[in-house]
Amino acid sequence: MQHADALYLSDRNEDALAAADESLAFVGARLTQTQTAYALRVRTLVLAELGRLDEALETAWQCVEAYRDAVPRGRDKSLGSYVGALRIQASVLGSMGRVEESVVLYMECAMLLRAMPLLKVLLRTLKVQVRVLIELTGGLRSLGRYEEAIEAGIDAHWWTDQVTPWFYPDILQLRAQLLTDLAWCHWKTGDLPRARESAEGAVTVCRTLVRRTPDTGEHRLVLALEIRAFVAGGRGVSPAVPLDRNEQLDPQKLADLQELSDLCVRLAVTDPAVYEPLLACALDELAYCHGQRGAHRQAVEAAERSVAVYRRAAHRDPQEYEPELARTLANLVIERRHVDVVDDTVDHAREAVAITRRLAETDWDAYQSLTAQRLAILARSLRRIGDDEQALACYDEAESILRDLMEADPELRKGLLAAILTDLADTLCATAESHLTASRFDDAVSALRHLLALTRRTDLTAVHAACLTAFAHARTMVPDEIRRAWQSATTDPFPSFVYRVPS
Repeated sequence: MQHADALYLSDRNEDALAAADESLAFVGARLTQTQTAYALRVRTLVLAELGRLDEALETAWQCVEAYRDAVPRGRDKSLGSYVGALRIQASVLGSMGRVEESVVLYMECAMLLRAMPLLKVLLRTLKVQVRVLIELTGGLRSLGRYEEAIEAGIDAHWWTDQVTPWFYPDILQLRAQLLTDLAWCHWKTGDLPRARESAEGAVTVCRTLVRRTPDTGEHRLVLALEIRAFVAGGRGVSPAVPLDRNEQLDPQKLADLQELSDLCVRLAVTDPAVYEPLLACALDELAYCHGQRGAHRQAVEAAERSVAVYRRAAHRDPQEYEPELARTLANLVIERRHVDVVDDTVDHAREAVAITRRLAETDWDAYQSLTAQRLAILARSLRRIGDDEQALACYDEAESILRDLMEADPELRKGLLAAILTDLADTLCATAESHLTASRFDDAVSALRHLLALTRRTDLTAVHAACLTAFAHARTMVPDEIRRAWQSATTDPFPSFVYRVPS
């Protein structure tokens, strides 16, 4: 048994599994109940490490039952415990995504540990106590039970202070995990000062961990830098509201995002499935931050890298990462406007719309509004290359989508609809003027009629003012020709006044 455990601790998992199986199957062996439970414990840990989670869960259950009936004596008292076996079973359930069941077991463990005399916990189950509370904190955070997670996390923090790395080498990794989880939970509950304090502590612990065990430490440092960048300035990642004119971007956030992206680039070489999505997210946020401080070329560069990385991630797992690819494509189009890059901007905007349409087929509520938003982005890109006709089609479709959505809730996306209608009016004005300049009077009348119809669908002052200006300009520019073209198309005289005062 001890041989199997030693092999497991040396990361020789296949050999450890063989040794554990051998000890359990050895004919004539007179294992005590505690020794059998311990062998099952090692087997569970090895199977979980090998990713054979169904087998690990079955063995974990057997292990728990074996410890439940065991009465350890003498040297067997050092061979694990019932509460330790329960913790391992909870951990396997968590790895399988069965987090609610996992949390129930962690809570049972915590209750059993709480009932023990303090001296017994300190002498025999201190490591289990620390792990149970830290893993319980993470499980509660995953379930969105942030207040409970903070309560468990504060308790765990006290217990970690009783442990030194000499006694428990894994304690630094566990502290980093705990502080990272606490930072997220404090942020979720609106306690920004404590979120920053926990995030700062997580980064500090991770830097120490990197010096001791780089492989483990760098992974934890990625997660710690992510949350510290998230809470820097109190804004979170990708805020919807831009910085105020007098508000300064936190330089620590920029530094953290740059370090985070550099670290993910290096780690993604050997584990792209884990680190490329983190890299793409960091680059997207870095692009946003550069844009906020006016460094638009750097913003475009970071946004382009983010799109490229998300494209690779979406190729591996379309369901998980296509929504992010569409979002970052739309962000790239927006950033490129600031540096007058036109070449493939329309293609990026079209791709964002195409992906969002496809996503809306299976989740209408989540993506139909985004389809309208990205159609508006595509329309603006089309206008930049002079394709007003296709831009008008995009605006019309976006308006139709939003009006359908607003039938159930008139206030839903009201601001987005107003922006789209204002852009549509501006586009119609520009289209009418270009047709008038080219003496395409019938086409100019079509655009003006479209604009006049738009004023019947909205009370927006900007739309009505645009309509008034367009009609006045046409009447001044080519009075006779526009009157004839209008009367030919409508049989009515050219309107002398089109401005309607909003009611």
